[in-house]
Amino acid sequence: MALFGKEIPESQICIIWGKPTKYDVLDRLISLVAKNPAIKDKDEFRKAVLDREEVTSTGVGGGIAIPHARLDEIEDIIIGLGIVPEGVDFESIDNQPVYIVLLYATPKTKDKEYLQFLAKAVQVLKNDIVFNRLLKCKSPAQVALYVNGENSG
Repeated sequence: MALFGKEIPESQICIIWGKPTKYDVLDRLISLVAKNPAIKDKDEFRKAVLDREEVTSTGVGGGIAIPHARLDEIEDIIIGLGIVPEGVDFESIDNQPVYIVLLYATPKTKDKEYLQFLAKAVQVLKNDIVFNRLLKCKSPAQVALYVNGENSG
């Protein structure tokens, strides 16, 4: 079963090596997720994610950030996942580096699903076994196998 209740296409997963900035990571993930055909207005998507991040950092602590956007044009949740092995300063609430960034977009009309997905994402990523396993992945293909169902160990 998919860890987040929905599969994440390998094309929407990346491993970002080196020492990127918060906005390098956001740009990379936004670019990947914006290729999803459900997102028609790529500029609106980018603006929504960055505007949300300007309100307050989506670095939730524990090495995790969950940037997100709510869009009129989509009908279902769209997810992207970035692994940053060396960490990135995401201005998190605990002032610690972020290693896993889960970017998602939800329909503006689905408040319940938006909150349920956010709660599930935090619960999954705060699990030490999941967190450490994701950090050990060396390719988007390995990450995809793990998060989309091959997560038995």
